[in-house]
Parts: sequence; structure tokens; C-alpha cells
Amino acid sequence: MDDPLPAEFSRYRKAQLADLYALYITQTLMLKTLLSFVQIIISIYWAGNIARQNQKIDELVTYLENGYDSFNKKLKDAKINESLLSLKKLYGWSAVLFFSMSFVLPRLIESNPSLFNVPLLVSFGSAFGWFSIKWCLHHRKTVQEIGPQILLMIFSPVLVGIFDLLFNISFMHIFATSLYSIPLPFDWEIPYFTNPIIIGLIFSILLASLFFFYYIITWIFTAPAAFVSVTIILLPVLFARFIHTIAPKKPFFGFTIILYAAAAFGSSWIE
Repeated sequence: MDDPLPAEFSRYRKAQLADLYALYITQTLMLKTLLSFVQIIISIYWAGNIARQNQKIDELVTYLENGYDSFNKKLKDAKINESLLSLKKLYGWSAVLFFSMSFVLPRLIESNPSLFNVPLLVSFGSAFGWFSIKWCLHHRKTVQEIGPQILLMIFSPVLVGIFDLLFNISFMHIFATSLYSIPLPFDWEIPYFTNPIIIGLIFSILLASLFFFYYIITWIFTAPAAFVSVTIILLPVLFARFIHTIAPKKPFFGFTIILYAAAAFGSSWIE
């Protein structure tokens, strides 16, 4: 007797594929209609005074032209450092906002608990974006601010070893015992030292290596994130400068040229 399950599963898969194909066709038609509508609106705008005979339409178009001209001028003259600082503030406030939402929303809305992890992840991402910009722009200042504390932590084992030698105590030997108990690869062995200053120097080298490793890892993780932030700032600025290049007197007209070309390319690609 044939098992009916494979045939039923096949019908179910075909129904799923048919639904997905219908959804794809619907979304494609909607997108193509939207792109065609954008092309029609721009074509009417290019008609000039013929399309602006109505006073209200003329006022609306004038408002859009003046508003975009002012916006494009400010954007093309924007400085990358100042824009990054503004983006850093946006990251910071976003981190605070979404972190608060991750605790407030579950108390106000009863829904799937996993949905409330999204604001928490966004807050962590925003906080990391804030830190990446702060580190890449002000890492020298940051290192200078925490440098004395780091140097104190690095050289403190040597200072403790000196105190051990002066006051005849064995504080460093307690740390040395834990150091010698660490298993090393390839059957390496740490020479046994009894001088507390030498032991302190070994711990100082380990701490210095740890901070140096942390410094390198910080750059490895923050540099790509900062590059993404710079790209977010740089692309609109370059776009505004490109618009100013092709249409310095009427930037809004240049913007419609780019928008029409993008809509035409999108329509041809969909076909």
C-alpha cells in the first residue's frame, strides 16, 4: 500500500510555492506601478510652467525646490568630523532610548517575549557605534586620560616586589604560586624565581601584554564599525556634491534627473 504522506506533502509544497509566486507577482506589480508613478510625476515637473499654472501647485513646487536647494547646499558643505560627532550623539541617544524600551515595552504590551529582544540588540548596536566613533576620533585623548591608571596597574607588581624585598614579606610568592600552576603548551616550563622583583616584573610584562592585546582587539572591532559610520555620512555628502556638479543653479532639478534615471533603470530591471 502506498504511503499517502509523500503525495500530501508534495501538494502542500506546491501550494506554498504558488502562494509565494503570487506574492512575488503582486509585490513586483506594486513596485513597478510606484516607479511608473514617480516617472510620471517627474515628467510633469519637467513640463515647467505648463504644469504649474495652478497657484497652489506652483507654491508647492517652489517650496520643494527652495527647501531641497537649501538642504543640498548644507549637505555638500558638511564636514565629516562634525557630522560624525552628530552621528555619535544620535547613536548615544538611540542606545538609551532602545535600552529603556526593552524594559518598558514588556510591561505595557503582552506579546511574544522574543520580540522585545530587538530593542535590546538595537541599543547594544547603537552603543557600539557610539564607542567606535569615540574611540577612532578621540583614542589619543582616551589613552592619555586612562594612561596613568594603566601604567600604575602595569608597574604595581614591580612596586609590590620592591616592598616585599624591603619589608621581608612574601606577598609576590603567593601570586607566583598561581602563575607556576598554569599549564603551558608544548611542555614549556616557567623558570622558578625567588626574587620578588623578578616575579613582579613577569606579572608586569603579562599585564602590559594584556593591555596591548586589548588595544589591538579594540581597533580590530571598532575600525570596521567606524568605517560604516563614515560611509553613512560620506555617501549623502558625495551625492549632494554630485547634484551640485550637474545642476549647480537648480539642485532639485538635478535630483529629479537622478531619481528619474533610477526609476527607469528599476522598471527595466523588473521586466
